[in-house]
Amino acid sequence: MALSDGDKAECKEIARQIVKEVMVEHVSTCPHAVMLKVLMARMVGIGLGIGIASGGTMFGLGKLFGV
Repeated sequence: MALSDGDKAECKEIARQIVKEVMVEHVSTCPHAVMLKVLMARMVGIGLGIGIASGGTMFGLGKLFGV
């Protein structure tokens, strides 16, 4: 028995919903995604730290040389 166009459309919609739910769950629990989030947070922290340190160094050198 062949599926009608309506049946095919219904199956397609069910499959879309399942895939959407699985992807949301996977992204929230995937160890690779968690590691990437931690890595990005570290990179942002390092970038901010370097920016603050270099700004402080430039201010200190400016004071030292009277600029």
